[in-house]
Amino acid sequence: MSTNPKALHAASESSPDMAHDARMRLAASARDQAETARQRTVGTEEAETAGQDSHPDTLQDAALAQLGAQINVIAARFQDTSVDEMVDDVAVFARRNPLLFLGGAALAGFAAARFLKSGGGSQTSEEDAFDPWSGHLQPSKEAQQ
Repeated sequence: MSTNPKALHAASESSPDMAHDARMRLAASARDQAETARQRTVGTEEAETAGQDSHPDTLQDAALAQLGAQINVIAARFQDTSVDEMVDDVAVFARRNPLLFLGGAALAGFAAARFLKSGGGSQTSEEDAFDPWSGHLQPSKEAQQ
């Protein structure tokens, strides 16, 4: 079985261009999907706050109205900012405050791990015996008897 050296040479010369094109298409696709998700999130938030009344009666209503106003400001910023600008803002923040950024990333990672762990309903009692957090919502066996 012999290989054509010209074909191998042509393939080796065109492979970097093909890889670059694939990388650019993938980046554009990821950017489009992120932009679509951002627009959906902003649209959902706007629909939820559209039905709020403007005259709060209690302190809780006033606090919720103020919280809703702040969420509207954040949503407007998300709506007016492209995904690339958001990524640049996060990169600038990470360069200026590396410890705060790493701490926030660690906290988000712990929260995500906790959320994912709580979502799996397939744990057995044997797994619960080694999990220090498993019994905090369930009554003990002595209390049930």
